[in-house]
Amino acid sequence: MHVIQPRHKQLKELYRYWCDKKGDRQAPSRGDIDPAEIAPLLPYVGLVDVQHAPLRFRYRLVGTKVDAGYGRELTGRFLDEVDLNGHEREIVDEYVRVARSGQPLCTTWEYTRGDGRHMRYERLALPLSSNGKTVDMLFGGVVFDAAYG
Repeated sequence: MHVIQPRHKQLKELYRYWCDKKGDRQAPSRGDIDPAEIAPLLPYVGLVDVQHAPLRFRYRLVGTKVDAGYGRELTGRFLDEVDLNGHEREIVDEYVRVARSGQPLCTTWEYTRGDGRHMRYERLALPLSSNGKTVDMLFGGVVFDAAYG
């Protein structure tokens, strides 16, 4: 299910923006990201706090298109509390991979949740680091191809 480059225009633009902000570093910091510079992309963007010991991921901010595609508000929720229809471990593992490696990841997913909502989407996860070493936040985007039910 992994893809090397994003398919969707919004995610391609977000990836280019992250690369520009990163420069020669492994990852930019949250302070490098200026929402005004990516205003048209904000409905697709999310920020995820990376909590260490134990490693957990909490949605700090989720764009309106992401919430609409998922069918409910995700801001403030932990990733491991979200209905991913049995794919929880695989999806959490992707976030872990980005947090530990500091490397971006773009994947596509399709499944039907326990409540009957069918979803197909592409997700881009990009690391952010306030100290230049430890990934303490994920920045990225989600574009839904399908969300109904």
